[in-house]
Amino acid sequence: MKIKKINYGIGYTVCSGNRPLYIELNRNLDKYPKLKKQVLAHELLHWKSRSLINDFKIDFFDIFNFKKQREISKFIRENPRANLCNSPFLIEDGKLIPNYFLITVYNIALISLVTMGVILI
Repeated sequence: MKIKKINYGIGYTVCSGNRPLYIELNRNLDKYPKLKKQVLAHELLHWKSRSLINDFKIDFFDIFNFKKQREISKFIRENPRANLCNSPFLIEDGKLIPNYFLITVYNIALISLVTMGVILI
């Protein structure tokens, strides 16, 4: 497994189809060893998953690790380019690719807001 240091986002597992190629980690994570270990552990789950559904579950359940999410929020505040992790698109080999997990989450949030707005009217 190869780890490539990047200047944006937090961490990504770059794949070709279902085959993982390498893991990208934000180089600034070196200043946050505990968070770096957690992010790498998360990416290793993706490395082993080989399934979009499993990848979705890994990301979904990670949202509820509130302690880790606080550390990620702090990291993003101190490293604004890391905020790309909240984008519905990722950069992979110089190309924009859809982040299906966030697209799904954003759509659910939008539908919920619209539905609640209609109910309240």
